[in-house]
Amino acid sequence: MENSKSRLIKVTEHLCSVFMKALPAYSCRKSKHTYRQHQLAVIWCLMKYLKTNYRGVVELLELMPAMRQAIELERLPHFTSINKFFLRTGTHVLHSVLETAAGMFTGNTFTVAIDATGYSSSCASRHYLWRIGLGSYTRRKYVKLSISVCTGTQCIIAAKARLGPRNDNIDFSGLARKSASLNPTFIVADKGYDSEANHDLARSLGMNPVIPLKKNKYGTVRKFQRRKMLLEFDEAVYDRRPLVETVNSVMKRLMGSWVNSRSIIHQRKEVLGMCIVYNVHRYVSISLTCWMISTEPVTHR
Repeated sequence: MENSKSRLIKVTEHLCSVFMKALPAYSCRKSKHTYRQHQLAVIWCLMKYLKTNYRGVVELLELMPAMRQAIELERLPHFTSINKFFLRTGTHVLHSVLETAAGMFTGNTFTVAIDATGYSSSCASRHYLWRIGLGSYTRRKYVKLSISVCTGTQCIIAAKARLGPRNDNIDFSGLARKSASLNPTFIVADKGYDSEANHDLARSLGMNPVIPLKKNKYGTVRKFQRRKMLLEFDEAVYDRRPLVETVNSVMKRLMGSWVNSRSIIHQRKEVLGMCIVYNVHRYVSISLTCWMISTEPVTHR
């Protein structure tokens, strides 16, 4: 039965569906056509989902015939094939796949929340650094991921990754424009995104901004749109903003708070891939919850 499948099988099947819609079957007309692109993409996503490496995920698939059947693998690829697929895949392709994954969720998008978080460039903990004599060493460079989240379904609508530390404000415009395609009523962000340009952009896109205001040393607020926000600030809507932090927390607990890639180009692609995996995981979680609380009678065979 469909509902008797394990969560991992469901995640795998939905990953296959998402990538098949967004990717062509093969990267080149003259390639060997041994593996289709969505198969290699799903294996890479399972590697992140299971917190393993390229060799580890191939070894796990060797022990899981049901997983190989879900991916429609006749034989297992060499781990370098998965790595080469990841290296040649462009960032624009992953943005397209993320948009497809966000399209799985139905319902009205009433409120959109924007926030950013950081991913370490190494999995070494502070305790390990202290043990090897680098206790005072702090990494200045990390991957900064800004996301736009639908607070109703907690799915990621759009994402932007860059090298940190950087100001949160510079990614607001792109995320707001991509989120406007869902026609949300409100867009929520913390005080770090407060600026006249952001308020003006949100209103021009048909969204009502709910962003706390930064006051100057005299305690006054300048500019027209920001003064308007001072009068129209909705506390009840702003209380939805912590849900974007919940999404960031779930992603880090699910797949780790670090990236394994070395160059910033591949680090950006890695965190975008993690956003895709999170959306599919969230969709499966909602589906299982709806099935568990269903009021339809159960038919026993």
